[in-house]
Amino acid sequence: MSNEARVGAFVLAGMALLATGIFLLGDFTFERRYTVQATFSDVSGLAEDSQVKLSGVEVGKVGRMRFNDGKVYVEARIRHGVPIYRDAVFSVGSTGIIGSKFLQIDQGHAAAGMLEGGDTVTGVDPVSIEKALAQTLASLQNLLGGLNGEAKPGTLAANLNASVEHVRSLTANLDEMFGDIKPELTSAMQRMDSVAQKLDSLLTRTDRIMANLDEGKGPMGALISDEKMRADVKGTVSDLRETVGNVKDMVGRINQFKVYWNYDWRYDHAIRGSHGDIGLRIEPREGRYYYAGGSNLGNDSDVSRRTDYQRKNRVDALLGFGWGGVDLGVGVLRSAGGGRLTWTPMKGDPLWGRFSVMGQAYDFGRNRVIEGRTFNKPQFDAGALARLHRLVGVGARVEDIAEVPRYQTWVNVNFEDKDIAYLFGMVSFGAAGSKGRSKSK
Repeated sequence: MSNEARVGAFVLAGMALLATGIFLLGDFTFERRYTVQATFSDVSGLAEDSQVKLSGVEVGKVGRMRFNDGKVYVEARIRHGVPIYRDAVFSVGSTGIIGSKFLQIDQGHAAAGMLEGGDTVTGVDPVSIEKALAQTLASLQNLLGGLNGEAKPGTLAANLNASVEHVRSLTANLDEMFGDIKPELTSAMQRMDSVAQKLDSLLTRTDRIMANLDEGKGPMGALISDEKMRADVKGTVSDLRETVGNVKDMVGRINQFKVYWNYDWRYDHAIRGSHGDIGLRIEPREGRYYYAGGSNLGNDSDVSRRTDYQRKNRVDALLGFGWGGVDLGVGVLRSAGGGRLTWTPMKGDPLWGRFSVMGQAYDFGRNRVIEGRTFNKPQFDAGALARLHRLVGVGARVEDIAEVPRYQTWVNVNFEDKDIAYLFGMVSFGAAGSKGRSKSK
């Protein structure tokens, strides 16, 4: 082969490689697509060639974007054969809090008809992170201001103040009730302490007697040389020791009980609405607790401004264990089996001990259709919380990570109720006493 032929072959190969690179980097495709125009006032950093997702699944690319009359026209190039209904909602989504942007389409209803190539729709303007944080801080400031002062009727602060007022009324009634019976309870506890002391003295004297009996000293030693009688006396002493142990255990159980009210308010930025959870955490002893309450509380007839896949008025019931900074609860979450794990890495530190992370998983057998979308994966949630005060904490969380991630702002209110704890301790004391009487029968 001549030098000219070799040079020509080398040039042709280089041009072929250059054309291939341009084709790949330019994202050219031979796939058939149709175009829909979406208008926005602000696209919050959405770029050309970004993904177009329908209910979380990529169905196309963002084409050219242009300004016209103060509006941004975004060209969505959607694969041929993918139907988009006319009442579908177009918005700007994000893969994370600071992740890349994409054009999100929430599918509409078939009865509204399908969009065709060249149609123009009005998109929902996104809320920027800065605006969302500013609104959240303003809402939190209004909430704290309402809790400390006068709140407008119908607001969350007014509702919380009313709830706290009801709890105060309840605790006042409990205080009054316990005030009436406290002298009797105090007298009963003093008598129990006296009984325990006398039982200890009796056991000491009984031990001395038993020692004499074992050695056969005195007339009683000779009398109880019978093996059967000796076994009966030892059984009586054993029962007395068990009774003393039960009395001490019941008195300690009353003082160990702790009860906390827990309220979670979660603002969902996707639906521009909020959810509320409330419940009781009962700790009979250190390292063990029970939690019972309700989640996503609300009226089923309320209409959301955006598509909300969360089911309302669910039940939570957990059996929990604690080891240092790790808290594990298993049982029922939002009326489905699951578990929750909370980790406070620096528990005990005055500053860093205020920060904790949370993860929960439940509804492992989920297979249902909600608002026209099929859900067949378990629900996974994760979040982080910082306690501003021993009563109030703020944070952020992501719900339903495996299906339709929802980013939420999170406010937690948690306080101890010693009156209810005392009541639970007395109930436990009464139950243990009934159990002991049943055994004696």
